Amino acid sequence: MGTGYSYCAFENGIKFLERKGKLEKFHTVIQAELMGLKEAIIRASQGNEITKIWTESLSSVMTVLDYHTPHQLLRDIQSLLTQNRNILVRWIKTHAGYRGNEEDDTLSKKAITEDVVMKALNTPGEFKQHLQKLFLKKRQNL
Repeated sequence: MGTGYSYCAFENGIKFLERKGKLEKFHTVIQAELMGLKEAIIRASQGNEITKIWTESLSSVMTVLDYHTPHQLLRDIQSLLTQNRNILVRWIKTHAGYRGNEEDDTLSKKAITEDVVMKALNTPGEFKQHLQKLFLKKRQNL
């Protein structure tokens, strides 16, 4: 059916924005997570406040830290974060009852059935190969 991505924005505990989209069937969950992260960073960059973006995808956080990546989506995210030092990306434990996280999961699932395909990204094979190299490199450094 495809893969969905989304993000929600909260201020003082009140949700004031939500966005979702659908990727093509061959895209992976990590690509969807990164797409949601990129869209959230773009939205947050419109303001000047310090903004924390919480993601349940530890893989996304780790891949964004790899500055030797050849993948355009990751380079876009890195560039956005470099240009917007007031945006902080943090990891949050999945399915731990955090309101924003649960609402975001629901939105992503809705995107699969309700939305039309929004983006075309790198193929899953290219992305998987990059992730394998990154995790191997991290493991060797332990």
